[in-house]
Amino acid sequence: MGPVGRTAAVVAGGLVSTALVLPIAGVASPAGAAAACTPVTNIEAIIDDSGSMFSTDSNRLRVQAMDLLINAVDSSTTLGAVEFGTTADVVFPAEAVGPNAAAMKSSLDTLVQADNGGTDYNLAFDTARAADPGATARIFLTDGGHNTGTYNNTHLNPPPQSQTPTYVIGFSAGLSAPADQARLAQIASDTGGKYFPLPDSSALQSVMNQIETELTCQSAPKTFTDNLKPGKSKSHSVTISKRSKSAQLALTWSSPLDKFKIKGLTITQGGHVVASRGVHHLKVKITKGSTFIVVKVTRLVAGKLHFKVKAAEIGSGAPSVLLTTQVSQSKHGH
Repeated sequence: MGPVGRTAAVVAGGLVSTALVLPIAGVASPAGAAAACTPVTNIEAIIDDSGSMFSTDSNRLRVQAMDLLINAVDSSTTLGAVEFGTTADVVFPAEAVGPNAAAMKSSLDTLVQADNGGTDYNLAFDTARAADPGATARIFLTDGGHNTGTYNNTHLNPPPQSQTPTYVIGFSAGLSAPADQARLAQIASDTGGKYFPLPDSSALQSVMNQIETELTCQSAPKTFTDNLKPGKSKSHSVTISKRSKSAQLALTWSSPLDKFKIKGLTITQGGHVVASRGVHHLKVKITKGSTFIVVKVTRLVAGKLHFKVKAAEIGSGAPSVLLTTQVSQSKHGH
């Protein structure tokens, strides 16, 4: 099994285990490694909205993944998005997230509907480049290989421009052909990005969160996966470094009919609570989507961060539901 196959297997394995602590891995190119991290402040997303998405992403988790990204990045970050299929169109222009977040989410909800025919990578990258020529990172999400004419390597910026690191998320059986997998891996490698091959759409949000933490120079997320029955909860803890000024927790799941909660955020030292929302006043900001929760915690102190996740409602009717929780840290007040 080659590197792509191993990564897909790791992700799939992490998504079926109970209380497993496992980072979701991507296939990185050597060019993507850097001695120092500089936060990316201009991101362009390229979202496949071909007809096959009706079945491969029936819960529209690609929209929720984008909503999570909007909630997680700094409000000053410039973000743009295009959707593609047989044609390609701007979903929203590249603008600062802060004053435009609601409009961005509304446009995604309106326009990303699995109604754009085939899969034309050429139009996808050309449209994204024209829409946001200043992007310093791209996120490319697709459930299928290029199937409209010859692919002209349009992920490459023409000289003398440098390449834009492209984080590629490919998922579903529609990418089973080795040539399709190789092309997506090559797009990431050529640009100094990373490739995340997934077996299905269930991990779109958690992978998007991992990409966001990397682009914003946070630590690699520590990942917990729990199968929770209705009303049941699970406690977790993470060591907070004395250098960390902020922590981000992202909870993601698949069905909008299910509801989860997070509570009990405290930091202990030697078994004693030294910080909470009522002690030394941890600052906690919670934002939600229909299948995710993003929690940002600042005013940290070193110690063990404890929290509890709970399945508040299992409206999908399943006996238990998988919840993925990722915790990352930053030296900055992200």
